[in-house]
Amino acid sequence: MTQFAAYTIIGLSLGGIFALAALGIVLIYRVTGVLNFAHGAMGMFSTFVAWQVFYGTPHTGMAPWMVTAEAIGAGLLFAVVLGLVLELAVFRWVRNRPQITKAVITIGVLLALQSAASLIWKNNQYHLPIYLAPQTSTFKIADVPIGANYVVIVIVALGLAFGLAAFLRGTAFGRAMRAVSDDPTAASLWGVRVDMVGAVSWMLGSLIAAVAGILITPFINFDTTSLTLLIVDSLAAALIGGLVSLPMTVLGGFLLGLLETYPTMWIQSLGLPRLIALLVILAVLILRSPRGLPAVAK
Repeated sequence: MTQFAAYTIIGLSLGGIFALAALGIVLIYRVTGVLNFAHGAMGMFSTFVAWQVFYGTPHTGMAPWMVTAEAIGAGLLFAVVLGLVLELAVFRWVRNRPQITKAVITIGVLLALQSAASLIWKNNQYHLPIYLAPQTSTFKIADVPIGANYVVIVIVALGLAFGLAAFLRGTAFGRAMRAVSDDPTAASLWGVRVDMVGAVSWMLGSLIAAVAGILITPFINFDTTSLTLLIVDSLAAALIGGLVSLPMTVLGGFLLGLLETYPTMWIQSLGLPRLIALLVILAVLILRSPRGLPAVAK
């Protein structure tokens, strides 16, 4: 029972990260019509920027929390700039192209980011993770000692997920994003700046990918490949939500985290979690095949 409780906490922590990453995919897809296969690579590159600041630069006289905040801030700032650059330089010019064309372009972006990161930080080389909370701090849940970092991850993931939902529903710009998602032509006639909404969507999506990448580093063999493959898990969670529903996407992320974690109590295989995510993707696509993917912005 103690082992089950511990794995449940780990699964929920992973699930929160998957849910958060999936929200970035859903946001970009609904507003711009791009199914972004480069989502994991964007998060990977931004995470390595944070890692470089955290471990690769001197921090004389700085408190540990200040070092963590500086590193995360650098990674998130880079993510925002990366999302903006990609939207302005690439995706704004292919907005009216077929979905398959835009998806193939994101694969090209993925390969470019992966290659650049491999040259800078070496491919398949383990790197130290970034912790949001000290490893020495623990909580007890059901008499199971749990590292504070796991608790912080769940809180951050849920907070950002609910914050994104509140932003989309409760702010003028969020409503503009939803209007563009429903009908960009009609939205532009009502004075909504579609180009700006698209740019902000990419910036937010890239920011979310970076947060997810930073949060997941303690769970994986942290290298350029493993972080890029976060796209598999986040896409599975996004498809559970139909690439539309934020609540179902969050639920799908937590469910996937548990599905990937429980089997590791009995089967120790690095490839098993990814296999489970792929099986979930196949199952969802088969179940949705008569309807296909939802309509998106043109």
